Amino acid sequence: MPIEFFDAPYGVHVRQSFVSPTVYLDHWALRLFSDDLPLQDRMVAALLGKRGTLLLSNISFTEFATPNDRRHCIAAEAFIERLLPNIYFTDFAYDKLQLQEEAESNNRRRFWPPADLPQLKLFAERAQGSPFGFTMHGFISMAHDHHALLAPVTSDTIQMIRGGIEAARNDPNYVRKARNVLPDDKRTRTYVVLAELMREFHLNPNLEIKDNDVIDLLHAAMPVNCCDFVLLDGAWADRVAKLRQRIANAGSTLPLARCYSRRDDGVSMFLI
Repeated sequence: MPIEFFDAPYGVHVRQSFVSPTVYLDHWALRLFSDDLPLQDRMVAALLGKRGTLLLSNISFTEFATPNDRRHCIAAEAFIERLLPNIYFTDFAYDKLQLQEEAESNNRRRFWPPADLPQLKLFAERAQGSPFGFTMHGFISMAHDHHALLAPVTSDTIQMIRGGIEAARNDPNYVRKARNVLPDDKRTRTYVVLAELMREFHLNPNLEIKDNDVIDLLHAAMPVNCCDFVLLDGAWADRVAKLRQRIANAGSTLPLARCYSRRDDGVSMFLI
């Protein structure tokens, strides 16, 4: 069971497990399954039938922290409620994942995404006060309600990442290395996936880096690295396909998630 309470010497604790098949949904996909009940039914049946896990990130919640209609949050909560307890909270802490990968001699092993323990603690505390046990009711709405606090943090994060990409592509030595480097075991999985997904931006100084590009990069990189199946924006699914091709051309063995988008009936293929 992905999330469960257990008895410990100092009281009741909670833990989560990243049980395959593991799935990640970009924000648009999370909204799609929240709003389209027939598709939602298929998603719930598929995940629970296979006893899999839905990965939920702090980025997922942050994208609901907008002035838009609060009903989007409520719909997402109702959708995820049907999947409980088969969820896993991550904080997308790439440095923690990187430390685990550095101890490996090659890139064949995939690690769990770093756990978002504060989110898990909050989720468990709210469950203690619910007569029905674990619940998502009101959980995502908290992000919406605290929009004024979360918006500056999100903006600062986007600017920091965009600044790093722009600095790299303005450095001729970095661009030369990016053009020639191969996705092999000389670098960790995290470095390979991030570098390959950003490669187009590094090599094309005229390609605009929009806010959504930065957010979509976060939605893609760790889930593609750690999950079994992901639903992404079409442009990022294309970048993942190029990553796979470059890995194959380099003769490397680096298992990645199977990636789908809305294109070419991708949602239906994802649900098979």
